[in-house]
Amino acid sequence: MSSAPVSEAVQAFAQLTRNRKSKVKSSSREWQYLSAMLQDHQALFEQSQLSQNISRQLKVTLKNSSTSVTTILSLGLGSLQVTREQTRRLKQLTILLSLRDTLRQVSGKQIGIYAQDPTFTRTDETFLNSLGISILRTPSGSDLGEAAAIICPSTLIYSPFLTLEAYEQLLFNAATPVQFFVGDDFNALLKKWPKHSAERAQVERVMKSGLSRYRRRAVDGEGFWKEQDGTFPMAVYGWVDGGERRREKAKI
Repeated sequence: MSSAPVSEAVQAFAQLTRNRKSKVKSSSREWQYLSAMLQDHQALFEQSQLSQNISRQLKVTLKNSSTSVTTILSLGLGSLQVTREQTRRLKQLTILLSLRDTLRQVSGKQIGIYAQDPTFTRTDETFLNSLGISILRTPSGSDLGEAAAIICPSTLIYSPFLTLEAYEQLLFNAATPVQFFVGDDFNALLKKWPKHSAERAQVERVMKSGLSRYRRRAVDGEGFWKEQDGTFPMAVYGWVDGGERRREKAKI
């Protein structure tokens, strides 16, 4: 029997092993880089005016609600390995982790945290897992996917830069009404699109039919976002029950 086939098999196995080791080393380097960048952004955020404003508006929103938050669900974070938008997405992750810290301070309890995005890579998922974030899956960015089972009255949605289609799914088709979310400021989003455009009509529909039962608190502040991050105004939204809405109208 010739030894050639055996030798070729050994060489193929050795090459496969080298490839695997190379991928592991590459993933490890990427993980270390993401960790270092995230720490830098966290240090910057802690000193920013934006950090104080988000924390304050979130606490006010929770104070005026009879429902407490036990879970955060992040939608639309995007892959952290996309070079062109990596800084912005790591900064979005920074805010997500800060929201968890604020909620821990308010409740004195552990806060579960989940993230879902169809573009997550294996490295993204491993890195997010290391931060205590569980991964959910969806077939597309406009589908609620596994997140639908997580949404309940005690869930806070974190959704900056989410697609309008996903917002429609979230606000119109979720089995349980979303009580709280931190995401795009729709008042500012309305101004982004020209009059009579399909996008503006879509935003108006979401505002009229989806956000009419929420109180909006805009959040801004210097010291964190930069112009090249390509950011967009954010707001904290809290569900207003029927009794509170009647009181608000009475004041007017």
